[in-house]
Amino acid sequence: MTKYKRMLLPLLLLNSCLAAANEPDNKPLQTDDVTPSVTVSYNDPRDPFEGFNRAMWDLNYLYFDKYLFRPVAHGYNDYIPLPVKTGVDNFVRNFEEPNSMVNNALQGKWAWSANAGGRFTINSTIGLLGIVDVAEMMGMPRKDDDFNEVLGYYGVPNGPYFMAPFLGPYVTRELASDWVDSLYFPLSDFTFWQSALKWGLKGLNTRAAAIDQERLLDNALDPYTFVKEAFFQHMDYKVYDGNVPKNQQDDELLDEYMDELE
Repeated sequence: MTKYKRMLLPLLLLNSCLAAANEPDNKPLQTDDVTPSVTVSYNDPRDPFEGFNRAMWDLNYLYFDKYLFRPVAHGYNDYIPLPVKTGVDNFVRNFEEPNSMVNNALQGKWAWSANAGGRFTINSTIGLLGIVDVAEMMGMPRKDDDFNEVLGYYGVPNGPYFMAPFLGPYVTRELASDWVDSLYFPLSDFTFWQSALKWGLKGLNTRAAAIDQERLLDNALDPYTFVKEAFFQHMDYKVYDGNVPKNQQDDELLDEYMDELE
């Protein structure tokens, strides 16, 4: 029932808006009407810097992504063989297994902590420095946990949304805690250029994996809001390991609307 209620709510609201828009206007035509000025206001409490963030989004989406990230990602996806792309992604992400081991332990997820430690040991040896995900073949799936998730697990809120130029979306909690994951071996031994290369390869794989979603973003009425909502959902999904608590707000709104109709 909840699923259908969630589907019905936007339809009811849309129907109300269309009905209001189609009502006849009995006012006499005024030839000297002055065109009203339009004031844009932002009222999302999660996004107090929305004016700045939208400007950065335009820079990222209309320039950096259009002329740099998207062409490179498409070229990488089209011309690099799948085994090579998989091997690169495995190699890069293998360096983060010790982080996941510590961060899962900090959340009391001992089985996942042992899983991350086992994955790092197996893939760094039998898996040729992580290029081949042997641990996955042995029934040990990857579960990436960063320190940002640890803070979220213990109730630290996301904080304000922030769109960083060139880098993309963040929440304040993530910005404040990202550096912690670089304190663990082997990332702690990386030089600046090694860290930059790892970041670039991981970002390239992530951008190439998002190619199938480009049409959804390009066709969105408001791409900025589309990405923001998806990002917050992604944050919640990571913190709750996919078991995000159900939000009752939509159901309550629909119940109130139905009561009024009755």
